[in-house]
Amino acid sequence: MFLRVVFTTFLLGSTVIVQFKDRESLIAPPFLVLYGLIGTVYVLTFLYVVIFKRLGPTLSFTYAQIGLDTLLVTLLIYVTGGIASVFSFLYLVVIVYASILLYKKGSLIMAALCSIQYGVMIDLEYYGILEPFYTQASLSVQAYEGSFVIYKIVMTVLACFLVAFLSSYLAQQTVRSERELEAKQKDFRQLEAFNASIVHSMDSGLLTLDVAGAITSFNTAAERITGFARAEVLGKPLATIFPEVVQRYDTSAESHQKGPYRHDVTFRKSDGTVGYLGFSVSSLRERGGRAIGNLLIFQDLTAMKIMESHVKRVEKLAAVGEMAAGIAHEIKNPLASMTGSIQLLKAQVGMTSVTEKLMQIVLREADRLNGLANDFLLFARPSSGKVEPVDLGSAIEETLELFEQDAICRNRIKVRRRLAPNIWTKMDPKHIRQILWNLLLNAAEAVDGTGSVEVASEVVEDMAQISIKDDGCGMSEGTQKNIFDPFFTTRAQGTGLGLSIVHRLLESYGGRINVESREGLGTTFVLCLERIQSPGLLP
Repeated sequence: MFLRVVFTTFLLGSTVIVQFKDRESLIAPPFLVLYGLIGTVYVLTFLYVVIFKRLGPTLSFTYAQIGLDTLLVTLLIYVTGGIASVFSFLYLVVIVYASILLYKKGSLIMAALCSIQYGVMIDLEYYGILEPFYTQASLSVQAYEGSFVIYKIVMTVLACFLVAFLSSYLAQQTVRSERELEAKQKDFRQLEAFNASIVHSMDSGLLTLDVAGAITSFNTAAERITGFARAEVLGKPLATIFPEVVQRYDTSAESHQKGPYRHDVTFRKSDGTVGYLGFSVSSLRERGGRAIGNLLIFQDLTAMKIMESHVKRVEKLAAVGEMAAGIAHEIKNPLASMTGSIQLLKAQVGMTSVTEKLMQIVLREADRLNGLANDFLLFARPSSGKVEPVDLGSAIEETLELFEQDAICRNRIKVRRRLAPNIWTKMDPKHIRQILWNLLLNAAEAVDGTGSVEVASEVVEDMAQISIKDDGCGMSEGTQKNIFDPFFTTRAQGTGLGLSIVHRLLESYGGRINVESREGLGTTFVLCLERIQSPGLLP
């Protein structure tokens, strides 16, 4: 409807200027008819718009519009010279857009209407029934031979039907192609959504690289594992998130001719924490074999590595514990005999200052050996003790109050608390206090001069978690691997059993201990214990 108005305005307006430029008056009959024709198109378009808003694009409404267009074209041809009019081609235009809107049937109907109207108009003029509207600029149809008139009518009719067949065929082909394209696009969108759903539902991280090594895709698991958002890494080189992988392995598109390979490396997450990564890289190739990038699939092995380390540690400590238990028993029996004998001798033999001093040394060292043997036994076979519900907040607070009064802490270590309320576990209260005390002493001894120790408790994944963090000297990776081994110590006066006993006590209650440390930046010990309901909430 809009294009009809535009066409009428420009085409018929130019006709008024060009075809009738020799007219002296702008109100001559031909002009008035053309003005009326233009006005009729405007009025009809207004009516079309009103009807369209009420009825919508119905089939009958379309037929009515295009049928009226054929009448308007016939009237235009009659006004502009009949058989000599230059606007006969407009029949073909009407037939073309009829085929677009109404397809083959509609275009053939409009071709028939155009042919009938043109033939009737020319015949009526030829036989004098219809007077030519305008003859000054061209000859009347009666001036032509009958054979030419028949030829002109036949050619116009053939042109109308040929255009109707051809345009309707092309319109149908276009519609069919559009439908097939829409169906393929729909299938493609569904396949794309399905593939995206699979990729983003994977537990493993997945990313792809182009031939230049830039990241082109990054799934949800990759975001979770690395801590980087997809928008942060797309288009960036792999070294943005995995510099360790780039430094140690070739991830270029031309490599990996023999298929995927797998390796484990350490990596640093977006928050700076270090974890373990298991990854495999395989080449992405076109059908012809040309490399177009790489596919990298990876998993966060941090928890598995920690568990693996914990299992190895437990196995090693169990073996050492059995040996320590035997040694402790063998030591305690002779010590008891020696101590008893010294006590008898001290009571029966006349004492001089020298002998008394020597006996005191023997008794003191015997007590020290006895304490060491007791530590052996506690490490080897922790006693079950009196297991009962323990409020971690209260137990931690009591231990911290004693710690703050100890000489190793007083006026040197600032203790910060971050304790969540109402967290309960089940173990011997003496054991939890012993565990906390050993770890607090370690934290204080790691601080050179003044410093701070932060103790926090919280619930993580339905486990009671306690963390003890100091700002001391920290530990190297080699030290961290051995700190739970019996007799391993970095202090001149230490026995190396404190952390081993902590580990064995926690293990006996089904708990575990992890350590995070960096040289010069302090150390954090994290305890994980079984969490129970508050006794007041139990039935």
